[in-house]
Amino acid sequence: MQLKKSLVLLILFTSLHLTSFAQNFKAKLYAGAAGSQVSGDELSGFNKGSALFGLGVTYPLKSTSAVSLQLYYLQKGSRKPSNLEQGDPTTYLMRLNYIESTISYDFSLSRKIYLRTGPSIGYLVSSKEENQDGILGNRTNFSPVDISLMGAIGYPFSNSWNFEFGYLQSLLAIREHGSGETYYLNKGQYNSVITFTLVKTFGNKTEKSE
Repeated sequence: MQLKKSLVLLILFTSLHLTSFAQNFKAKLYAGAAGSQVSGDELSGFNKGSALFGLGVTYPLKSTSAVSLQLYYLQKGSRKPSNLEQGDPTTYLMRLNYIESTISYDFSLSRKIYLRTGPSIGYLVSSKEENQDGILGNRTNFSPVDISLMGAIGYPFSNSWNFEFGYLQSLLAIREHGSGETYYLNKGQYNSVITFTLVKTFGNKTEKSE
């Protein structure tokens, strides 16, 4: 009988603890735009635009810090449009579709500014390369995983809406150079991405006093 009471109390205590723990999580939705480039493709500029969207959760550690998990869709790559005015009809498009998984440490610099930084892993779903003549074949395969470091600065402009400007940089090459050559830390091609994101937060979030 005493054992049953102890088990009931343990289950009740565990349930209350897990409920309290779960209530501390804040769910988030992300939507925005990205510009990307690929170093080593002999092009420059964040000319490849795309949308990004996903979801995540945040767990507060202290009043000024938290840990966040994100899962979102992001298209990376590079793009060269034609420039007929300069007599250049050539075009190029590299389209890399990723499902990105990110864990970040978030900390507030002030009431209106916060930073996020952490590792990110992109899982390549599909890829495509083409120029003015069509699809390019016989190309070096892309790595199925893109390991990156991300950083973002955020501004909460309402009780549940934030704006974030972020940067994502590959740490490992997404594929080798066509020649197969390497030079010190330059092992091939790398993704670089800038992001502009609206973040909707769900959960108990009290209004901060000015």
